Amino acid sequence: MTTIRRKKITVTGGSGFVGRILRSGLRNRGYEIDVFDPMRGFLVDMLRCRHMGTSTSRLSRFLAPKIHHAQSVIERSLIRSHLIHPTPDDILDIPAHLIERFRGSYAIIHLAALPHPNVPGMTADDFRRINYEGSVNVFEAARAAGVEKFIFASSAQVYKINTPTHIEQFPILETNYLPTIADGQSHYGFFKGEFERYLAQKCTDREIQAVALRLEFPGVRSIYPWNFYISTSVENTVNGFEQALETDIITGFDIFNLADRYIDPKIVNIQEFLKRNWPGIPNHITGNECVMSTEKARSILGYDPKPDGGTYFSFDVMW
Repeated sequence: MTTIRRKKITVTGGSGFVGRILRSGLRNRGYEIDVFDPMRGFLVDMLRCRHMGTSTSRLSRFLAPKIHHAQSVIERSLIRSHLIHPTPDDILDIPAHLIERFRGSYAIIHLAALPHPNVPGMTADDFRRINYEGSVNVFEAARAAGVEKFIFASSAQVYKINTPTHIEQFPILETNYLPTIADGQSHYGFFKGEFERYLAQKCTDREIQAVALRLEFPGVRSIYPWNFYISTSVENTVNGFEQALETDIITGFDIFNLADRYIDPKIVNIQEFLKRNWPGIPNHITGNECVMSTEKARSILGYDPKPDGGTYFSFDVMW
């Protein structure tokens, strides 16, 4: 009897919110998951468990952020008392260490980063060092280790999605103009785009294939106008990453929006919202489709978003 070897996927930032979603989802699809994160292990997993899960009950919505806050307080206390010890995993480690760590992996899913533009106390230099230089370090080590696929968690923040300055049309395509710092772009959004450009330059020889997934609210339902009500369910988040892992990228590198295909009409009528707030932008959206196009991901990756979205965690436990 032949034993089929499971593909090993190393997830940087695997103990974070999106990392935990992907670890569970991809393991259930038959992948072997290796967590690369300075904070990992059984105790960390227990403290970061979302005990209310994706329940939408009023009690769950009330309790989830309170439990999450208590877990964070306990985790910090255990770190200070040295009952939780950080591991040596570091995206800024010397290349030789990272190469050895990544060897034998089929793919790297690179999530490790400052997770959003408003991390307290972080400077432009911090965003460059961690979100850009750290990403370059991980990618180059992955390539040297013989890793076949590199999946980069980019962001809809490359479009300056919360306060857009240049939207060419709805739905927003991957070819849309990416604002610069001079346009008021955050350093978070700018360095996400900058690393996408780095991958485009480095993957032309197909020695390693890379995919950038522009995420928005992964695993969370948006009820907010400030991100155009864009959500990405748990199921759709996992499906998008799985398709990126399995699709042959002919050009060596490509970029895809990742979001739900439709917005729940109980939350908003998106046509009325766009007509009222963005009347001068050409609108090619049909019905209550998402304002961020997923057509490219569907046609090239085979991304198959659930028509009803699926399940979602509370926004209050996202970070």
